Amino acid sequence: MAESKLFTVRPASKQARADHKDTFRVYLSPASLLQVKVRVGELCQLETYSIASNGHGGGGGGGAVGAAAGSKVKTAIAWSAAEKIHDNIIQTTKQMQELYGLRLGDKVSISPAFDPLADIETVRLEEVKRSSSAGTSPAASSVTSELAAEERPHWEWALEYPLSKCEVVSLGLTFDVELKGVSRRFKVVHINAGSSSNDTANTIFKYTQQSKVTIGKADEVPGDADPASTGRLEVTADGLGGLAPQLAVVNERLQDFNTHDQMIIMPSFYTSTGGILIYGAKGTGKSAMLAKIGETNWRRTFNVTSSITSRTGGDGAAVLRKIFSDALKYQPSLIKIDQLDFIAPKRSSAGSTDASLSPALCEALDSLQDSKVLVVACTRHPNDVDDSLRTPHRLGIEIELQIPTSKSRLEILQALRGSATQPTNRVLETIAAKTHGYVGADLLSLLQLSCRKAKARMLSPAPPPPLTNGTSTFGNRFYAGEYENESDGYFDEDDDEGGYYEDHLDLSSDKPQPLKIYEKDMLLAMKEVRPTAMREVFLETPSVRWSDIGGQRYIKNRLQKAVERPLKNPERMKNLNISGKKGILLYGPPGCSKTMMVKALATEAGLNFLAVKGAEMLSMYVGESEKAMREIFRKARAASPSIIFFDEIDAIASRRDAGSHGGINILTTLLNEMDGIEELKNVLVVAATNKPEILDPALMRPGRLDSILYIGLPDMEARKEIFENWIDRADVDDEVDALILASVTDGHSGAELVNICETAAELCLDEEEEKRMPNLQIQVHHFRASLEMVPKRTQPEVIQAYEEWSRSFANNQQITIL
Repeated sequence: MAESKLFTVRPASKQARADHKDTFRVYLSPASLLQVKVRVGELCQLETYSIASNGHGGGGGGGAVGAAAGSKVKTAIAWSAAEKIHDNIIQTTKQMQELYGLRLGDKVSISPAFDPLADIETVRLEEVKRSSSAGTSPAASSVTSELAAEERPHWEWALEYPLSKCEVVSLGLTFDVELKGVSRRFKVVHINAGSSSNDTANTIFKYTQQSKVTIGKADEVPGDADPASTGRLEVTADGLGGLAPQLAVVNERLQDFNTHDQMIIMPSFYTSTGGILIYGAKGTGKSAMLAKIGETNWRRTFNVTSSITSRTGGDGAAVLRKIFSDALKYQPSLIKIDQLDFIAPKRSSAGSTDASLSPALCEALDSLQDSKVLVVACTRHPNDVDDSLRTPHRLGIEIELQIPTSKSRLEILQALRGSATQPTNRVLETIAAKTHGYVGADLLSLLQLSCRKAKARMLSPAPPPPLTNGTSTFGNRFYAGEYENESDGYFDEDDDEGGYYEDHLDLSSDKPQPLKIYEKDMLLAMKEVRPTAMREVFLETPSVRWSDIGGQRYIKNRLQKAVERPLKNPERMKNLNISGKKGILLYGPPGCSKTMMVKALATEAGLNFLAVKGAEMLSMYVGESEKAMREIFRKARAASPSIIFFDEIDAIASRRDAGSHGGINILTTLLNEMDGIEELKNVLVVAATNKPEILDPALMRPGRLDSILYIGLPDMEARKEIFENWIDRADVDDEVDALILASVTDGHSGAELVNICETAAELCLDEEEEKRMPNLQIQVHHFRASLEMVPKRTQPEVIQAYEEWSRSFANNQQITIL
């Protein structure tokens, strides 16, 4: 290994500034900067070396070069010398020489400082005595009396300005401050940079606007020695909800670090090695868990971030080796690696691995054999990480943070609420049961938005009247925009929160009022906070309810059971050895509410809903359609329980022997996702088509589209309900009878019945404008005219074709015909 180049200390060519702007700059020639691989303005490390005589005496004879006894590595800022200097010379300010114990002629080595410059949280200064003539202005008098406690805040305030003018701050740095004609000198005796104080080897720190200044004695603060581990290494679940099983795995690994736990004699083949790889979807709590592990009684913690890959050449590998080397010096220690997939991505035959630090990281991990150094890394997808790292003695413990269950969501909400009393446990239990697919980050956003909703409600000018029939009679913009849609399924009619509408800020009182968060506030927030896994999928949550669809009671019942049974009675289904439905096919003539059925199903069950048009899945680019299909199922699994609705599925699932090969690959992908190696759990696939005869039979076997339901034209009862639903929402004359309308519209589809009503409404509006009769109601003659204008579009032979296909297919499959 090549010896480090040594530089001779010389004084700076110009006098240092009084405001310490350049105190810690070390000046080198341009060639020397290149040689030590440090740029102007970057941090560097200085280490003093001594030259021992070789016994031959005299000058010119060589000597043994070694680190000076008791020397410490100090941090400075590399700078380019103002004038031309020799390449073996460095120039330093007199202040830095005094602070670092440098003497002119000393030999020092210079190397890059890899730790970033840490921000100061608190800096403590102690007043030091000086002679009255030492550096004071003529108008100011130097005092020797001890600073009184009541005067400290004034001098702390006065010290903020000179500290802010410094480029960096170090222990021992002195400041002369004048305040109201009095001059005092203070010396920095302690610097606290938070967790960075223990994570950095730097001796200089940055003062910011958030830094706090205090004045006191040096013995009032801990010494500058490295902290030692003060207790048992164990991670608690305080503040982390829903991660108790994962934390238990971490604590099992930490048993190898605790002295008491090492009283057990392990077998000879056991080695205390292996880091931890935490993986999971975005927002599941990887970073929070990583931070929680770092809060336990480690002697030192070290951070490795993705910014390490931005370094050129071998700098990134050198940083890794330095971190792991320092971690071995301060055992027990922790090394945290966030976004491991950026630092050591999976190797690809098509891509270059020049930027990957996998070899250096593997080498560093191997150096931790039988040590008390734990490496914990995070990534979203473990398959994106280099396989060489996922071995038992490197990152051998893999912990998955799954999408939280209802119980876990309740624990997360309670942990996020902390010591607050709002929302109540009852409200949180209800919300936890409805927030399917929400991760920790989503629940945090939900709580924050709920607070704003509750605050907006309390600040509204007046409480609204009760809502009826989905309409609102008040004009307040806030309530009209947020609260009028009671029929969307968010609000329960049996809600016992009686004070919800009356809970407003008392403007006549000067006393602050606590915020109360009702269940309705959180339900309103849910309409805006969507699960992370569902973003960029379906732009609008369905708001259709079963009551909006006339008739079809049998179909509604079958769909409800398919969704609700696995959610409400999972244990009973397991005891009966029922796996639950994986898919449902709805077929029938156009306009018979197939799509509305699925939307109502998602709304009533409160499930995440992914809607896909079959024709939109097709792409002219090879592999893009299959990729889109896999992505849909990935998102559905991540947001489970969920529903995937394929409308016009015949566009992507036609028979493979029909002469067209365009959709073969996407159909194969669909079949594999539904009934492949990876189990489709808590995801229901619902498909709709008007052309069941062209579908591939493989799609309709058990285990894929298990239930095949025919939705035909509405019968008498269904037509009556459709007319009644529409009439209840419109301004219709009392003489209009829904039963009579239903009796004369046999053979019309549901969509055609709605078209009849809307056409009658348009005819009413035309008459109102022509005769200038305001607020004219829709009357019987409007419906008579509308019936003549809207024809039946579903011919009897079409219905017969559906029935014939049902009979022919029933030989191999069980289908339901209504």
